[in-house]
Amino acid sequence: MKILILRFSSMGDILLAAPVLDVLKKEFPDSQIDWVVSKKYSEALKTNPLINRLMVFKDRAGLKKIRKDISRTNYDFIFDLHKNSKTSYLTRFSKNVFSYNKRVIERFLLVCFKKSYREIIPTTRMYFAALEKAGIKTPAKWKLKFGIDKETELETVRRFDLHNTNYIALIPGASYYTKMWPKEYFRELVRKITVSKTVKRKIFILGKGSEEEMIGEYISDENRSECVDLTGKLDLQQTAAVLKFADLVVTNDNGPMHLAECFDKKILAIFGCTTEEFGFFPYSVNYQVLQTDHLKCRPCTHFGRKKCPRKHFRCMMDISPDIVFEKICGMLNA
Repeated sequence: MKILILRFSSMGDILLAAPVLDVLKKEFPDSQIDWVVSKKYSEALKTNPLINRLMVFKDRAGLKKIRKDISRTNYDFIFDLHKNSKTSYLTRFSKNVFSYNKRVIERFLLVCFKKSYREIIPTTRMYFAALEKAGIKTPAKWKLKFGIDKETELETVRRFDLHNTNYIALIPGASYYTKMWPKEYFRELVRKITVSKTVKRKIFILGKGSEEEMIGEYISDENRSECVDLTGKLDLQQTAAVLKFADLVVTNDNGPMHLAECFDKKILAIFGCTTEEFGFFPYSVNYQVLQTDHLKCRPCTHFGRKKCPRKHFRCMMDISPDIVFEKICGMLNA
């Protein structure tokens, strides 16, 4: 049995798609499972033991090479969990291709006319629907997984003394501005946590990218002894190790939020322009979400924007540091 999975990006979507591997291996224990992924996000899968071959591409030429490879391989099932023009290009002459419903029309009606979904479906369950089309039974519950190289984990634990430190992981970045809680609010939140008598913790700031590094520098500037800026300093494996031993993860709607899910972390997620209907809440763990429910302009997009179209950004601005701190106290003292 040969199976191919197509999900190119991004990190969060890939982690949410990974439970299909457990389902497939349970159904077909001796199967060969290959996965096509963009090089930028391949690190999210390279340690997964259920994948026989990771087919990585960087550009159109790489896709063309993979297309030839697919045509030469007689796959019994191809599961298209991305469903775009590139996956259509790869599978144009293939049989037994199963995809999922991206709910494009429902999404359009929600964003443009605020017509609510009849049913909220977690993204992982949406991916399971592709397997169900092929007659494969899927579970009602699932767990996200990410394999950390043991040597990397031990080194990261030793480097930051994680076993002997009570700490909160902050993830202030996101793919778009309107998904990011203001850096000034994160800075104020750090002040409150580090002086608190009840929930005082050390803080590690995580993230990758030039903007995340600037934000991390800003947040940690006032208290570098208790607030350690690790943005841009860790790879995905090291980031996972830090998340694994955190008491709590405070995060925007981003990929590392789902990485924290892989280790059953308590997660406090702050959602701005997007809403639960899109299926990206951290459903598989003990989580709470802070969002501004009363705004009629939410959601203004299904993925994020570079700026607030109403220019008030109340979906994030109305969630004060006091509100987040109070929620942290409740989660840590529960």
